[in-house]
Amino acid sequence: MKTQIDWQADGRSFNRVAEIYDAFRPDYPEELVETILRKSRTLADTGKILEIGSGTGKATLPFARRGYSILCIEPGENLARVAQKNLHAWPMVRWEITTFQDWRIQEDNPPGFDLVISGQAFHWVPRPEGFIKAAKVLKKGASLAIFWNMQGANQGPVDKELEQVYRERAPELDDHKSAEEVILQREQELRECGCFDDVELIRFPWTRHYDTRQYLGLLNTYSDHLRMSETQFTQLNEGVADVLERHGGGIDKPYQAVLYMGVKK
Repeated sequence: MKTQIDWQADGRSFNRVAEIYDAFRPDYPEELVETILRKSRTLADTGKILEIGSGTGKATLPFARRGYSILCIEPGENLARVAQKNLHAWPMVRWEITTFQDWRIQEDNPPGFDLVISGQAFHWVPRPEGFIKAAKVLKKGASLAIFWNMQGANQGPVDKELEQVYRERAPELDDHKSAEEVILQREQELRECGCFDDVELIRFPWTRHYDTRQYLGLLNTYSDHLRMSETQFTQLNEGVADVLERHGGGIDKPYQAVLYMGVKK
């Protein structure tokens, strides 16, 4: 049983399934994006954004559409390639293929970013070093906004049957903190890093329907699932598909989009 995350290996796993990730991972509620923009104190119409871990551009696109200049830090070449295709119409967006911890700040320039964002990625960045570096590149009074789509509570009969499938075919995946524990831990890390004032945790509940094919595609983007052997993962998929097909061929999956914001001290 895996007890310690190898963040480098797990982060790279998404790069192997970049097209699948782009097809099946959910986007973010528009309300979340509007909240970030409203609360960002130094972000004018021509503001500069740094994105940590752009993936295939799911969080990049809504900011690019609004005309912002965005530098995306993304270690996965395949992920960046898909993102560049998705954002080909916005030339003000550019990429550097590296991890945030290895990305070199131009020391001869003053802090120049009006906003640092990271969607579904900041847990791969070592803390508190990541917070310190993010604060270093922000202008005075500028904001950090990190956010995740977290699973909501599962209560229905479909969910209980899926839980039984996981207990039988992937019992090691039960060795996780609850979503709420993770949410509160991340808030505590941001508050205790010492780099940001006015730290806020804001939640945006929403739901997405997946048919069986889409839901199995989603499972193919989870890092813990990607660590399974091919045989175990096939058996798990078969069990999940059987449950969904017996319940109408799909599932309504509840999410919380969880946003953390702080202002550079």
